[in-house]
Amino acid sequence: MEDILMIAFLVYLMAIFTILVRTMLHTMVLRFFRYATAAMVVYFFIRLIRFPLPGDYAFLVYFQAVVMVGVLMLMLRQEIRTLLVQIGLKSGLLVTNAIEDDVKEEILHSVSYLSRHRIGALITFERSDSLQEYIDNAFGIEAVVSSELVSSIFIPNTPLHDGAVIIKENVIKCAGAYFPSSDQAKVPKYLGSRHRAAIGISEATDSLTVVVSEQTGDISVAIEGYLDQDISQESLLLYLEKYLQN
Repeated sequence: MEDILMIAFLVYLMAIFTILVRTMLHTMVLRFFRYATAAMVVYFFIRLIRFPLPGDYAFLVYFQAVVMVGVLMLMLRQEIRTLLVQIGLKSGLLVTNAIEDDVKEEILHSVSYLSRHRIGALITFERSDSLQEYIDNAFGIEAVVSSELVSSIFIPNTPLHDGAVIIKENVIKCAGAYFPSSDQAKVPKYLGSRHRAAIGISEATDSLTVVVSEQTGDISVAIEGYLDQDISQESLLLYLEKYLQN
């Protein structure tokens, strides 16, 4: 019993440490409590069904330890994948990226240009949840991602500059897409329609959206209903590497 409690306590400590060092504090807190609760439910269920036989005790202790470790790995799966990418285990080995390195570079170049020139932009990446309904109602493109193309789409007073670009499987699927605006009461009043649309689509799907403010040039990222504002190019790269992989 003491061993099990020690394992559970260590799992909680490691999860809390992970939460504190991540930039996405809001979503990590939700993920922590979701999986920690699941771990406790599994643990107490196993305690209830344990048979009082001497030979079963050791097996159940090891089984519970494996469950706890498995839950921890599930909680940290994105961080583990990011670490594998950083040490070189990329496409074709243990990790398959949903965004290629050259696409990341083109996006970073485009966002940097748009930010410097204070050109508003909305760039959304499809992940697991389909964005096909938004693609169908936008202007179809089907083009290779390039910084020149992405930047030119958002030039002011052009037909498509107000909507979003949607990227799926390393291809620009459309431009001029419109998303539902977030109705969160806690969204700051100073945020414009682009930022509210970015939060809205992140609430409705698991997509990741990059926003460039036309007032300030600040870069923001919306994911899982959370908007991380005024981030650096380095932070943007970390978001792309963390969330845009299978």
